[in-house]
Amino acid sequence: MAKLKVSQTVDAVVGGWTEARTGAIPFGSLLLGLYEGKKLRFIGHVGSGFDAKKHAELNGRWKELAASTCPFESVPETNEKPSWLKPAVVARVKYSGWTQERYLRHPVFIGLREDVKPEDCKWESEVAAAPPAVVRAAEVVGSVISKKAEIEAELFKGRTETITIELDGKRLRFSNLNKVYFPESGYTKRDLLAYYYRIADNILPFLKDRALVLRRYPDGIQGQAFFQKDLREGVPEWLKTAPIESEERGKQIHYATADDRASLLFLTGLGCIDHNPWSSRLDDLEHPDYFFFDLDPSDGTEFSVVVTIARALHEKLEELGIVSFLKTSGATGFHIFIPVEPVYTYEQLRTFGEIIARTVTAQHPNLVTSERSVAKRPAGRVLIDVQQNAIGRPLAAAYSVRAFPKAPVSAPVLPRELRPSLRPESLNIKTIFARLKEKGDFWKNFWTARQRIEGAIEALSSRINSH
Repeated sequence: MAKLKVSQTVDAVVGGWTEARTGAIPFGSLLLGLYEGKKLRFIGHVGSGFDAKKHAELNGRWKELAASTCPFESVPETNEKPSWLKPAVVARVKYSGWTQERYLRHPVFIGLREDVKPEDCKWESEVAAAPPAVVRAAEVVGSVISKKAEIEAELFKGRTETITIELDGKRLRFSNLNKVYFPESGYTKRDLLAYYYRIADNILPFLKDRALVLRRYPDGIQGQAFFQKDLREGVPEWLKTAPIESEERGKQIHYATADDRASLLFLTGLGCIDHNPWSSRLDDLEHPDYFFFDLDPSDGTEFSVVVTIARALHEKLEELGIVSFLKTSGATGFHIFIPVEPVYTYEQLRTFGEIIARTVTAQHPNLVTSERSVAKRPAGRVLIDVQQNAIGRPLAAAYSVRAFPKAPVSAPVLPRELRPSLRPESLNIKTIFARLKEKGDFWKNFWTARQRIEGAIEALSSRINSH
């Protein structure tokens, strides 16, 4: 079996850069690729190894090389907004290996290589020599744990690095169970799997019958994360994938689904810390059965400001006779979800959401911003984002863990908990079960609350007209 080259540096073509999360630096990371024949194949982002001088110097180069179209064979998924470049510059990067999907693991920028031609940066010579990445799950062998008590003992208290379990007749293999995913609290991949094993009945109603966009963190919250939509390789025979035509990619994409606990754990085992379902079901992709407001504060905004806006939005919805469900985002923001009958298009719901967001903005002009670029947002303000209500643009589900220190959970809350004292980080994988036991599941009736919004639209338009 051929091994990867031992020299862990690679010369790769720079095909673009992503927006920085802060105004202090001109760009966040560089998007790298290697040529496979005539096609430039994306191999990951590099965001470290730059000092102020390199940042400034490179930023000057990018202005000269700016391009309007993406040079990669397919548009890479990025965490921040990408800008494309003519593929004319080569960067040397050091890295620790390749992930299963053939992205660079832990890349660090070393410098530009003026002496190397972009067309000489070939996929074949760097990666193709590596062993095949994926083994079909049908080849799971060795001892299999199938008794409930034994599975739970292993997930909740075990020490083994790799186990094979049979859950509800489905066979699963988990590896790297002792890998630390949350360094500050020491939580491991095993702790994450144990959490989803226990919370399955609460989260599955929000994942079932939907396409999922995977966001994978194979090295935990401090490692390189990447998005994956197309899941074709290494999939167990029993896992259902949903083929959906993609106009932008001109082909079918096989999305993962999680209709049962085994599927949820399989995806978690791939390094998915959070789970992100489409808002429409597979049987009716054009008509979502919920929409949401995503409250996104600028850096350094007190959470109490987010709470104020959440309360104002919730009150506005209540006034219009709309039933809404609240949850922390698990990060710095807040989510308000509205279950609806699947009869409206994404665009109709987005427009409805925009009108409501505008009325709340008018009530709190100093606390709300409409600036979408994170770097340009004024401090102390919140964006009421409804633009994510679009096909294939999911938000983390209720009860999803989020990739932040202390493993916070996107946790359902009651309207009366919208007080300045609400601390989202205190709702995490360790505290959520006691809360559920004491208070119950606040989103239990979500699907029986699906509603029509015509009445609310009429009420809104008559108010707007009477002003």
